[in-house]
Amino acid sequence: MAARKKNDASYAEAAGELDEILDEIERGSADVDVLSEKVERAAELIKLCRDKLATTELKVEKVVKDLAESGEEASEE
Repeated sequence: MAARKKNDASYAEAAGELDEILDEIERGSADVDVLSEKVERAAELIKLCRDKLATTELKVEKVVKDLAESGEEASEE
Protein backbone atom coordinates (compact mmCIF):
# COMPACT_ATOMS: atom_id res chain seq x y z
CA MET A 1 0.00 0.00 0.00
CA ALA A 2 1.36 3.42 -0.92
CA ALA A 3 2.11 5.82 1.90
CA ARG A 4 -0.43 8.58 2.34
CA LYS A 5 0.54 12.19 1.88
CA LYS A 6 0.80 14.19 5.10
CA ASN A 7 -2.57 15.89 4.55
CA ASP A 8 -4.31 12.85 3.04
CA ALA A 9 -4.77 10.96 6.29
CA SER A 10 -7.99 9.25 7.20
CA TYR A 11 -10.14 10.89 9.85
CA ALA A 12 -9.03 8.31 12.41
CA GLU A 13 -5.35 8.84 11.56
CA ALA A 14 -5.70 12.62 11.75
CA ALA A 15 -7.61 12.48 15.03
CA GLY A 16 -5.03 10.10 16.47
CA GLU A 17 -2.14 12.33 15.46
CA LEU A 18 -3.96 15.34 16.88
CA ASP A 19 -4.46 13.50 20.18
CA GLU A 20 -0.73 12.72 20.31
CA ILE A 21 0.19 16.36 19.69
CA LEU A 22 -2.26 17.59 22.34
CA ASP A 23 -0.92 15.05 24.86
CA GLU A 24 2.65 16.24 24.23
CA ILE A 25 1.62 19.86 24.71
CA GLU A 26 -0.42 19.12 27.86
CA ARG A 27 2.40 17.07 29.40
CA GLY A 28 4.86 19.81 28.56
CA SER A 29 6.99 17.30 26.70
CA ALA A 30 6.85 19.21 23.43
CA ASP A 31 10.22 20.86 22.86
CA VAL A 32 9.91 24.64 22.75
CA ASP A 33 11.88 24.71 19.51
CA VAL A 34 9.24 22.60 17.76
CA LEU A 35 6.18 23.82 19.64
CA SER A 36 5.12 26.21 16.86
CA GLU A 37 5.43 23.37 14.33
CA LYS A 38 3.25 21.17 16.54
CA VAL A 39 0.63 23.92 16.87
CA GLU A 40 0.65 24.48 13.09
CA ARG A 41 0.27 20.74 12.45
CA ALA A 42 -2.55 20.57 15.00
CA ALA A 43 -4.33 23.38 13.13
CA GLU A 44 -3.90 21.49 9.84
CA LEU A 45 -5.31 18.33 11.40
CA ILE A 46 -8.28 20.18 12.88
CA LYS A 47 -9.08 21.62 9.45
CA LEU A 48 -8.68 18.21 7.82
CA CYS A 49 -11.03 16.62 10.37
CA ARG A 50 -13.61 19.40 9.99
CA ASP A 51 -13.49 19.07 6.19
CA LYS A 52 -13.93 15.29 6.37
CA LEU A 53 -16.84 15.67 8.80
CA ALA A 54 -18.53 18.27 6.58
CA THR A 55 -18.08 16.09 3.49
CA THR A 56 -19.45 13.06 5.31
CA GLU A 57 -22.41 15.06 6.60
CA LEU A 58 -23.30 16.16 3.05
CA LYS A 59 -23.04 12.58 1.77
CA VAL A 60 -25.25 11.27 4.58
CA GLU A 61 -27.83 14.01 3.99
CA LYS A 62 -27.90 13.10 0.28
CA VAL A 63 -28.38 9.41 1.03
CA VAL A 64 -31.18 10.15 3.50
CA LYS A 65 -32.83 12.51 1.01
CA ASP A 66 -32.56 9.92 -1.79
CA LEU A 67 -34.04 7.25 0.49
CA ALA A 68 -36.90 9.54 1.48
CA GLU A 69 -37.61 10.37 -2.17
CA SER A 70 -37.52 6.72 -3.22
CA GLY A 71 -39.85 5.90 -0.32
CA GLU A 72 -42.29 8.57 -1.49
CA GLU A 73 -42.17 7.23 -5.04
CA ALA A 74 -42.84 3.69 -3.81
CA SER A 75 -45.83 4.83 -1.77
CA GLU A 76 -47.28 6.70 -4.77
CA GLU A 77 -47.20 3.51 -6.89
